[in-house]
Amino acid sequence: MQIKKLAVVAGTVGALALTLLTAAPASADYAPGPDDVVGVGSDTVQYAIDFLADGDYTGSTGYNLGQRNRVINFDATPDANARLAYGAGGLNGTTTANSNCAPGTGATVGTGNQTTTHTGDRPCGLNPTIVLRAGLKPVQRPNGSGAGFKALKADVTASTHNIDFARASSAQTSNGSNTATYDSVKVGTDGLAMLSALTTNAVALSAAQLKSIYECTATTWTAVGGVSSATIVPILPQVGSGTRSSFISLIGSTDSAIVAAGCAINAEENDPEAVNGNPNAIEPMSSGRLYMYQGKLSDGSATGQGGYFTDPSCAYAVTTPTACTTTKVLTPDVTYWTTGTPSSGSLFNSSRTLYVYFRDADINSTKAFQPGSTRNWLRTLFYNPCSGTDLAGATISVGAGNCTGGGTYGPGGAPYLKNNGALLSAAGIDTTDSAIYGAFTASGP
Repeated sequence: MQIKKLAVVAGTVGALALTLLTAAPASADYAPGPDDVVGVGSDTVQYAIDFLADGDYTGSTGYNLGQRNRVINFDATPDANARLAYGAGGLNGTTTANSNCAPGTGATVGTGNQTTTHTGDRPCGLNPTIVLRAGLKPVQRPNGSGAGFKALKADVTASTHNIDFARASSAQTSNGSNTATYDSVKVGTDGLAMLSALTTNAVALSAAQLKSIYECTATTWTAVGGVSSATIVPILPQVGSGTRSSFISLIGSTDSAIVAAGCAINAEENDPEAVNGNPNAIEPMSSGRLYMYQGKLSDGSATGQGGYFTDPSCAYAVTTPTACTTTKVLTPDVTYWTTGTPSSGSLFNSSRTLYVYFRDADINSTKAFQPGSTRNWLRTLFYNPCSGTDLAGATISVGAGNCTGGGTYGPGGAPYLKNNGALLSAAGIDTTDSAIYGAFTASGP
């Protein structure tokens, strides 16, 4: 979420007003206040929560409109097109000079104060930072499901409450999490299939064939039923991505096996430009993110607004060159492999559940999200069961008359997410599965 907040001073003027204005902290993004709700994590889920918070490009408004306390959803990357700013170096380089990362870039921790380059990372990322709350110092922006959930856990361990929820496109069962400490709610489903360029040597592939490709035992298209002897270029999302972990698990491999094999290239997840124009490149891609490029809702129907992502080389409101007015929306020439018959096995075309993770203790928090409200932030936004305690600490029960919808939801009714599925659909997320989206059954990670 990349916004700046304008300070408006009403009432008392003069020295007090000047003090209030000059005391505001400087920050590249809006620095959330103590009563705002802060989320981090998954690239795949970020636009759904962005739209839920601030509205979507089809004209639907979001939760934050007119609210005193806001949902601040930090995107996985600081770019509104969800691209990662990469350095020129890293192990993708072909010479020693191109195989080093500058201080503070890449995955090697503790290198920010180095004065020389360091080796061993692929690729060199610029590690952008965020200010989680006003008055705090910048910290590394959590990029991906795993990174977001680890940041939430670190926040709990530190006994702070700077992060309220983490977005995830894969279940965070491998993070050593305590089911008594954390819960999750399933917010929808998303497709996961392979992407290639429109003009390509790629063929329909099975999970077993993808395993052999990413583990580098099948390196040419002829090895997997294709006609080209060209070398396959397998692309993976960055480390910490939920799409990466979901994909690797679905093809029956492990991260360590793929890294050790050494032929897969890392790129920012869900970026079709990684394969665009390369006839031998493939990558796993979110159906929801591709729909956003194509201007489609989660059911594949048109939004009527065209694609969401625009040409980043065009300045705001520019009218020349013509390309910035007639073809400003990005429409990558790609093939999404949801149909086809592999030479061996069944086509890889999967789906995964999307989650929001949070502290179990927040379900029964006695702190109202908005002034005069009867609900805390979690019950307001994501999960409001007819159980637990209300803001006064009293037990919520059907007999007490404080449940709605036939005893389905606690005080105040359904959470915001339940009644605003169209905002999620604009991000390509499927909310039609009532067993997932409609029930809002919280579960431990």
